[in-house]
Amino acid sequence: MTELDLYLLRYGEIGTKSPNIRKHFEDILIQNLERTFLAEGEEIVTEKRGRGRIFAYLKEENSHLLSRIFGLVSYSRAKRISADLTEMISEAEDFASDISGSFAVRARRVGEHDYNSQKVEDELGDAMLESNPDLEVDLEDPEHELHMEIRHSQVYVFTTIEEGPGGLPLSSQGKVAAYVETKKDFIATWMMMKRGARPYVYHPPSEWADRLKSWDPNPKRMEVSDREEMLSLDLPNEVRAVVLGETLEDLTEIETQHMVLRPLIGFTDERIDSQLEKITRLEKGR
Repeated sequence: MTELDLYLLRYGEIGTKSPNIRKHFEDILIQNLERTFLAEGEEIVTEKRGRGRIFAYLKEENSHLLSRIFGLVSYSRAKRISADLTEMISEAEDFASDISGSFAVRARRVGEHDYNSQKVEDELGDAMLESNPDLEVDLEDPEHELHMEIRHSQVYVFTTIEEGPGGLPLSSQGKVAAYVETKKDFIATWMMMKRGARPYVYHPPSEWADRLKSWDPNPKRMEVSDREEMLSLDLPNEVRAVVLGETLEDLTEIETQHMVLRPLIGFTDERIDSQLEKITRLEKGR
C-alpha cells in the first residue's frame, strides 16, 4: 500500500448533538468521506478517536477533496508523537530551524498530564527561540504557528489549518428537489446540502448543475426544459421540499404540494457574490 499521510479532521455542529445522534452523523460523515475518495479513484482510511475529531490517512495531493465534505469545519496534516514533553520540544526545535520571522505555539489538552497547556507553550516557545534566536514571538498575528493537540498519551503536531464547509453531513437530513439553472439556484442548493439535505437536481443544460458534482459523489439528476416542467412531474416520495434560488427581488408564486425553501430570500447581490467566492475557494481546496 502507498504510504499515506495522517490528517486530523474536525467537525463542529455534529458535536452538539446527543451521543446517539452524534454517532449516527459521524458514521454518515465517514461514509461520505469514503464515497468521495472512491469516486475519484483515491484511497482514504478513516478512524474515530474521541469527540469532535476523525482521523484519516490519505495522500497529501488528495487533501483538497476534504474541503468539499459537508460537516467538516477544518482539517490539518498532522504527525503523531508521544505526549512526552521532551519529544514535543524536539519537534519544536526542528520546526524552528525551518522558519523565519514570527511564530506562536498553540497547545490544547485532553486527559491527565503532569503539565498544563500554558507550560507546553512556554517550554516549546523558549526552545524555539534558543534554537533559532532570529525568531520573534507574536501571539496575535504570527507568520507561523505550531500546534500541539495533546490527547491522553499521544500528541498530534500540525502547522496549518485548512477550511472546510462546515454544516451537517450530506444525507443526514431529508431529500429535496432542487431546480438548478442559474448561479443563485446553484448557491441555494449548495446551502441546503450544507444543512444535510440530499438533492434531486432537476436542470436544463447548465454549468451550475454540473458544478454540484464536486459536492456529491453520487448525484441524483434529471434533465428538464425549465422549472415548470420539474413542478409538473411526480417527484420522488421521499422529497420533503422544493428548493429555489429566488430572492425578494425575483420572488414568484408557484403551485406545488411541497414546502418551498428559498435559502437566498434575504440575500443581497453582494452577499450572493460573497457566498459564491467562498464556495469556489472550497472547491479549489484553498
